Amino acid sequence: MNNDNLINSNNQLREKLNSENKRYYEDLLTYIRGKSTFNREKDVEQILLDMLHDLIDAQSNGQSAESYFGREPQSLADEILKTLPKSFFETLKLTCYIIFGYVLFFTIPNMVVPQPNWILVI
Repeated sequence: MNNDNLINSNNQLREKLNSENKRYYEDLLTYIRGKSTFNREKDVEQILLDMLHDLIDAQSNGQSAESYFGREPQSLADEILKTLPKSFFETLKLTCYIIFGYVLFFTIPNMVVPQPNWILVI
């Protein structure tokens, strides 16, 4: 399954959650996605989908997300992120984005509107 399919499955299955569990899971999802800059996106999305399946099963057995996963979604997310391997490709990709952004921001405006050359006459 590719990343887009994983995300679409996640979005569709999330609708099966009640409002309290949905709020908890979305906090967890947002935190994990925001902190997983250097992890492979597919690994992150797969673990989120697996957790959603577990939460749906727990909900069908009458458990809330807090009783199943714990009170703090951020501490759970931190523990999950520790287990995921770092991706060299994701780090390289982020570095390329930063360099490209720097070039766009500083170089291209100077090429479009050149600075005048001042000659000092004594």
